[in-house]
Amino acid sequence: MAAYAAAVSLKNTIRCILQSSRISLVPPFPQILHLAYEAMCRLQKVLLKLDDTGYNKIRTKVNALDEQIKVAIWEFEDLLESHFTHQILPQLERDHSSFSLDLQNLRESVDNFIERVAVMEEDYDIELLNMPEEESEPISSRIDFCGINSKMAGSCNCYKFTKDNILAEDQGICFSVIGMAGVGKTTLAKKLFDDPSIQTHFELRAWVKVGRKCESNETLKCILAQLDPNTRHQMLTQGEDDEDFEKLVGVLEERLKDKKCLIVMDDVWEWDRRLMDRFPKENVRVLLTSRLRMEGFPFLRMCKLDEKESKKLLGEKLFGEHGFPPHLEKLGEKIVKKCEGLPLLIVTVAELLSKEDMTTQYWTEVAEKQHNTVFMDAYDQISEVLYPSYEYLHQHLKMFFLYLGAYPPYIDIHKTEFEHQMIAEGFLEPIREHTIQEYIKNCLAILFDWYNLILHEGNLNSWFSQHKLCVHSCWQHVCKKEASKTKFLHVLKSCDEVMKDQRRLCVHRNTLFSFKEVYDSIKSDCASTARSLLCFGPYHNYPVPIHAMDFKLLKVLNAYSIRFYHIPLEILKLVCLKYLTITCDKELPNLISNLFHLQTLIIRRHNNIKRCGILSYMPVEVWGMQELQHLEVIGRDLPTPNFNATLEKLCCLCSVSVKSCTREILKRIPNLMILGILMELKPYDDGDASPLSGLDNISEELLNLGKLVYSVSNPEMKYECMVPLSMFSSSLFMLELSGLGCPWKHMNDIGSLLPNLRDLKLEHYAFRGPKWDIEYGCFKKLETLVIEDTDLVQWKALHGSLPMLRLLSIRHCYKLKQLDWMRDPSTATKTTIELVECSPLVAGSVWRLKKSLFKVLWYSSFL
Repeated sequence: MAAYAAAVSLKNTIRCILQSSRISLVPPFPQILHLAYEAMCRLQKVLLKLDDTGYNKIRTKVNALDEQIKVAIWEFEDLLESHFTHQILPQLERDHSSFSLDLQNLRESVDNFIERVAVMEEDYDIELLNMPEEESEPISSRIDFCGINSKMAGSCNCYKFTKDNILAEDQGICFSVIGMAGVGKTTLAKKLFDDPSIQTHFELRAWVKVGRKCESNETLKCILAQLDPNTRHQMLTQGEDDEDFEKLVGVLEERLKDKKCLIVMDDVWEWDRRLMDRFPKENVRVLLTSRLRMEGFPFLRMCKLDEKESKKLLGEKLFGEHGFPPHLEKLGEKIVKKCEGLPLLIVTVAELLSKEDMTTQYWTEVAEKQHNTVFMDAYDQISEVLYPSYEYLHQHLKMFFLYLGAYPPYIDIHKTEFEHQMIAEGFLEPIREHTIQEYIKNCLAILFDWYNLILHEGNLNSWFSQHKLCVHSCWQHVCKKEASKTKFLHVLKSCDEVMKDQRRLCVHRNTLFSFKEVYDSIKSDCASTARSLLCFGPYHNYPVPIHAMDFKLLKVLNAYSIRFYHIPLEILKLVCLKYLTITCDKELPNLISNLFHLQTLIIRRHNNIKRCGILSYMPVEVWGMQELQHLEVIGRDLPTPNFNATLEKLCCLCSVSVKSCTREILKRIPNLMILGILMELKPYDDGDASPLSGLDNISEELLNLGKLVYSVSNPEMKYECMVPLSMFSSSLFMLELSGLGCPWKHMNDIGSLLPNLRDLKLEHYAFRGPKWDIEYGCFKKLETLVIEDTDLVQWKALHGSLPMLRLLSIRHCYKLKQLDWMRDPSTATKTTIELVECSPLVAGSVWRLKKSLFKVLWYSSFL
């Protein structure tokens, strides 16, 4: 439902205008804008009522009205921001530091808009009250499980774990198997239902296909029709209201007396507390499958198949138990990889492939071409199964999830980039007291934990857990289709696509911008109202002309994968822009300060060649960009301001040198939480110059600093240097050091200064020497420690150190021979030790540690 996101977006647009320190509104328009803002607040409350309706409600009419409301809001937002842009741009040309905005001629438009929304709001409320319900399936079809295949591919551990829980006497009444649609939950449940040991243990068994509509009475009738042959015909033929609930419960209790019973409730959408509480707990076990997580009892999250299991399933479906013929095996592996372990997709692809000629040429096209007909047809077929998971999402999650569909398939989404884009997009609004960052993390957690719609890995520091954030390709297909239909976002794939009135554009092949047909289509169809341009194609060495398409109201421009010879003047006129990432070697122009709404600015270099003695600074005008929150300009430094200015909202400053860490600069960014320093030692530098000089101001000026990254590129290990302890703020909870070449003894001194440190990364000879003994009481709150590429020979954690450590990851430490850890057996934390490309000698010392305290993961390419 796009209306809710549209209402939030308009609220944020109004708030941005009203709260801008550089805009003064001519009275009485602030009050008039407040009326539109309050109208959106009222509308939101009405739209949120949809979340309280049941999964069995038909939403066709409500969806149609939602579309009308969305269009009305977008039209007004376009009108408001167009007036804003047309008045601001001429004032920018006169070099104004503050702007006057007169919107008197919009007064009638505001009044009409508020009246129009009020009418549609009332209609929406009426439609909610009159939503029809889906018709119930007949009981005979709800209890018919004969067509379900109980032959599973993989998931042996899932099966054993579920079976053990069902048979355990000391467990609760219910156990659930959850996971995304198509992952094989029903197949697992059917295999358990047919298992001979299950049949022996449970004298009675019943299977109920619940779905989005199945009332308590219907469920009871489904169960009784299978448990009591004498009542089967009666239960199958009775109407919905022929028996009251209590009478049916009485019949069930009588039938279950002194008999063990297994009840499988398949595809459950809502937890029926009224029914579950009436099952006899002493002799009934309920196995529940659901694409949603149900609160209140244990569950198993069903995993997708790995590549070996996937290959076996596809091979058996196509060629029987012998699997792929030799000439198709490699191509089959590529096709399987594109299925990403989802059994439903694998089976559907197999059915489609079986109808075609089994030629190498045809299979090569399926394996290599991203948008081939087999996968597109398979996605379309399974979309019917997947779509309800999106349709019944809560309002605040719908557009959030659709946005994830913008990304290319088979890649991990960079979480920080995604977070900053979502903030800039403006269609999110924190609930309760959360910050916007906390809210985004919470939305991701809900989509993973409760709805099983995304893969969201927890510990990104683990070498064995590489995924950041991703969406299955079949879900991306659904998201792209729905987003394009609602005009929320369109993924451009070819030169001849219609993009009329699309709100956001995304491109997976940046070279499409080189075609005149694409340029003309974008300019005429949507450039004047588009809010986002997302260039997610592979990086190209030569520029493509994305700047000449007449965008006016753009808020997000992600062109990180496109090279610019210089920053185009057209971009510097995008006064609504809040997020900008590009690649450009030229210096930033002074006019960058025109983008006074900008929150995120990331500019990387194509070449890293620098002239001797030439320093690269951002223009001093950057100090006037009061909305900046994230600034990453590799190879450039913040200049010392020549006037009394601060960047109060700047919380992340990355890839600057020590020259940006003077007292005069740091005290102007007092709320900085993340600081990334890149020290480049050049061939012409004095050999005894310390890479750690000039950092004493950090701990004194940055009292809120939470994460510090200090990296020395091209490190010179001629001399031993000492870490200046004054650079480390006691507030730090994340520390990453690289290339310093300091002795290990200084690491303990750092640890004693940082009582809140949780994550520590030491890479590329950050410290050197053969031995690191971690002393008693060091790193009391440390949870993650990564050591990579050092000359360490012996690592030893003395008794009382690292009590909270959950992950120790040691990588590419080829000289390491001994790892000792004197750990208190009473500690509650079990630590994972990762050894990646290390000597077999250290692996031997690790295996001797107590297995009850440690989990060991080892990878080596040379054994």
